[in-house]
Amino acid sequence: MWLADPIFLRKTPKVRAQFLLLLMLSWVALPLLLELPFTVSVAFGFLLIMRMLLLMTTLKKLPLWALVVLLAVSAGWVYYKLGTVIGRDGGVALLLLMVVLKAYEGETLRDWQVLLLAQIILMGGALLFNQHMLMAPWIIISLFCLLSSLGLLAGIEPKAAIKQGAVVLLLSLPLAVILFIVVPRKNTPLWGIPPTSTATSTGLSDTMDPGSISHLVQSNELAFNVTFAQDVTVKPADLYWRVLVMGRNENGVWKAVNDQYTDKQTLLLPKRSELEKNADTRLVSYEITIKDDNGRVPALDQPLADSQADISRQVGNVVRLEKRREGLRRIHLYSSLSAQLRQNLNPTLRRFYLELPAGINQQTRILAKQLAQQSKNTEDFIQRILTYYREQHFQYTLTPQRGGEKANHTDYFLFTSHEGFCEDYADATVWLARAAGIPARIITGYQGGEYHPDGQFWQIRNKDAHAWVEIWIAEKNLWQRIDPTGTVSATRVDSGIENALPAEQTEHLTPKYPWIKKKFDQGQFYWQQWVVNYDTGQRSTLFSKFGLKNLPSWLVLFIIIVGIIVTSLPLMIWVWRQGRNNTSPLIDGFNLLKKTIIEGEEDEILAYGPQEIKQMLEEANMLTPDIATLVDQFILWQYGANQLPSKRQQRVWYRHMKRAIRKM
Repeated sequence: MWLADPIFLRKTPKVRAQFLLLLMLSWVALPLLLELPFTVSVAFGFLLIMRMLLLMTTLKKLPLWALVVLLAVSAGWVYYKLGTVIGRDGGVALLLLMVVLKAYEGETLRDWQVLLLAQIILMGGALLFNQHMLMAPWIIISLFCLLSSLGLLAGIEPKAAIKQGAVVLLLSLPLAVILFIVVPRKNTPLWGIPPTSTATSTGLSDTMDPGSISHLVQSNELAFNVTFAQDVTVKPADLYWRVLVMGRNENGVWKAVNDQYTDKQTLLLPKRSELEKNADTRLVSYEITIKDDNGRVPALDQPLADSQADISRQVGNVVRLEKRREGLRRIHLYSSLSAQLRQNLNPTLRRFYLELPAGINQQTRILAKQLAQQSKNTEDFIQRILTYYREQHFQYTLTPQRGGEKANHTDYFLFTSHEGFCEDYADATVWLARAAGIPARIITGYQGGEYHPDGQFWQIRNKDAHAWVEIWIAEKNLWQRIDPTGTVSATRVDSGIENALPAEQTEHLTPKYPWIKKKFDQGQFYWQQWVVNYDTGQRSTLFSKFGLKNLPSWLVLFIIIVGIIVTSLPLMIWVWRQGRNNTSPLIDGFNLLKKTIIEGEEDEILAYGPQEIKQMLEEANMLTPDIATLVDQFILWQYGANQLPSKRQQRVWYRHMKRAIRKM
C-alpha cells in the first residue's frame, strides 16, 4: 500500500472474525494447558471466556489501567504457583496469560493481527514442553488457522480465506523443509533455559521399596530409543541398562546414592582402544535418544570412559549428563557387554556397602550366616542363595503377597510368601550378602527392550524397568552382576515381561492393534531421530546420502542457495500475482500525488478529488503539463469511460505519474 499506516488497519474487524480468533487461541494454547499447573490453566480459561463475553457487549476494549492491574495480578499468580516468572514453566505460563490479556485491548485490525503474531510465539513455547510426534499435526493445523484468520480479519469471505490459508501453507512447505535441513538444531539450548526440578511421573524413583518397580512396569510409556552402530546384533539378555545405585537401606526402603558423589578414581575400566584390538571383547557403540530426566542416562553394563564428552560418572559407574536441558537428547556411548566391574574398593566404600538397619529381618540374618558357613567362597555363597530360591519354589509375579510391616518385608518374602517381583529378589539378595559380611548393592534401570528390525532400532519402555544386584568378589577384586529374577524366571531376562507373567497380569501391556502400534512406534522413532534431534551429525549423515559430504564447501553453499531460491519461487510468484490482482495502479498513483502535496490525517487526504487537487496545484504554480495530462487521464478513466483500461495500461500510467512527481 502507498501509506505507511493505512486507514484500514484502524478499522474494527467483524465480531465473527474476532470470536473465531479467540477460539483459535484456545487451540494454540491447548498443549500448554495440559502441561502447566491446573490453576494457571483455569486462570487462562477464565480470562478467555470473559473476553468472549465482552464481544457481545458495547465495551470493545478495557482501559489501560485495567489491563495493567490484570497483568500485575497474572504475574503475581504465576509467581505464587510456580515460584518464578522466568525459565520454561514460569516464563511460558506468564506468556500464556499475557497473550490472552492482549486480546482485551483488541479493537482495531492492527490489534488483532498483533494477537495472531503472539500466538505464533506461544506455539514455540508449547514445543518446549512436548515434542511428541502428534505435535506435528497440531502445528500444521495451527499454522493453517493462523493464515486463514489473516484473510478473515481483512474481510475476505470464509471460503476464500480458508482456500488462501491452504495455498500459502502448501507453497511454504518446500521452503520450510530446505531451511530445516540447512539449519540443524543446536547441541545446547538457545537461551540456556534451565531445566525444571520437577521429577518425571514415569521415570525411575530415587527410592525402592516393595511394589515400586512393579507399579512402574504397568505403564507402557516409552522411556528411550536406542540404535547400535554398524547394525550390531545384541541379545535381550545382554541389555542391562543401569541408571541408579541403591546403597542405603532405611527401615526397609532402599535409597539411591546421591549424584554428587563419585568413585570414578577407583574404577578400573578398560580402554576402548584396548578392547578394539581384542576380537573376543564385546564392545558396542550406540546412541540413546531420551528425554532429559535430571541428567540420568541409562547405559549398558559396562559404560566406558571413552564415551560422549559431556558426561560424568557417579558412584557405581552410572552415567550422568553434565549439561542438562529440557526436551529430547541424543547421547553417544561405548560399553563393554560385561557382567563384571573392576574397582579398587577402599575401606570406606566397603563399609558403606555392608550397612544394614538394626533390629529388623532377624530371620534373614540367621539364614545368611547359615549359607555363609556352608560356602567355600563368595561365588559359592552366591550360588547357594540362588539354589535356595529354586529349591523353595519361589514364584515371579507382578502381584505378590506382601506382609503389612514394610521394615520386615524381607523376612516375609523369604520365609512366608515365596513370591515377588524383581525388587523383592534384589532386596533379599543384598540383605543376605550384607548380613554375611559381603558388600552388595542394588542396581535399578531397565532390562531388555523391543527390537524393530524394519528401522533397526530398540525401544525400551517403562514395562522394561528392572532391579538386579552387584556383589563384591574380593578374591577377584570386582563387582559381579547377579540377577536373581533370572533364577526363578529365565523368560523375563530372555524374552521380556509379557512372556514371563500370566496373561491376566500383562493384558494391559498388550496392544489391541499390534500393527498400528508397530507403525506408530516406528513413526515416533523417526520423528525423534530426524526432526526433534536433527543436529549437525544428522545433517552430515543426510548430506552423505545425497553425495554432498565430500564436495567443496563453496559448491555445497551454492547448491543450498539454489535450493532455497527454487523452493521460494512458487510462493513468491503467488504473492506477486495476488498483489497484481488486488492493487489498483490508478488509485495508488493518484493517492501518491495527494500525499505529496497535502499534509494531514489519512481520512482528510482521501476526501480530496482530482479537480480539487488540480486546482491546488494551479494555485501553487506546481501544475506541470505532465501532471495535468495524467490527472485528466485519471478523470477520464475513472468517471468518463465505460470501463477501466487494462492493468498494463494502468501500470504504465502509474510509472509516468511517479516520474512526474519526482520532477515536480
